[in-house]
Amino acid sequence: MAPLKLLVLGATGPTGKLVVQRAVEFGWIVTVYGRRTLPEHAADQNIKALEGALDDPTALRTAIHGQDTIISVFGPSNPLASIDVFVPAYRFILNIMKDEGVKRIIALSTFSVYDPKDKPSITRWLLVTMLWAMVHKVWRTIIDVAAVFDTDGADLDWTLFRVGFLGNGPRSQVVEGYIGDGSLGMYLRRADIAEWCVKEAGRSEPRFIREKPGICSKTG
Repeated sequence: MAPLKLLVLGATGPTGKLVVQRAVEFGWIVTVYGRRTLPEHAADQNIKALEGALDDPTALRTAIHGQDTIISVFGPSNPLASIDVFVPAYRFILNIMKDEGVKRIIALSTFSVYDPKDKPSITRWLLVTMLWAMVHKVWRTIIDVAAVFDTDGADLDWTLFRVGFLGNGPRSQVVEGYIGDGSLGMYLRRADIAEWCVKEAGRSEPRFIREKPGICSKTG
């Protein structure tokens, strides 16, 4: 079987770097796309590095064309940076995917986004309330991006995985679930994001189609 083709968005960030590294280790043909690329990407024959803006539909189409799956780990994090690009960028991405026949995308979100399977949680309420109060525009953008998946992703096999606090460290076991189910925590290692995303991307029968599961690293 021919190697699968994977596009990674947000590949220059600390999480994206690990996603790219793990995908190459899994034998994927990896394309990275963003405003800039890294020297290590350009130097690796297993990686195709493309530079372009997230709101450039022509460049995005070039990156998306021919891919089997997309993993996206970009999103609003710095309130001092321009974050107006993210909502239109995801709208471009989803609609270009439809045009190009690319069905699968696995994208990063946070616990600010609610899911009907969630149950009440004081910890999540405190976390989201702090974000809402301190960096309201970031919170609003996260919510609006999730809404784009709901409205523009009806014909796609998308998964919006939600996370809490991110940290570093070696891979551990990933716990999947929903807020308040008694098993899902708020802490997740970036290495576990990479492992989970790449494994999910390679499944012959995708899970969590048009769903918003939470994931965390197992502790204890």
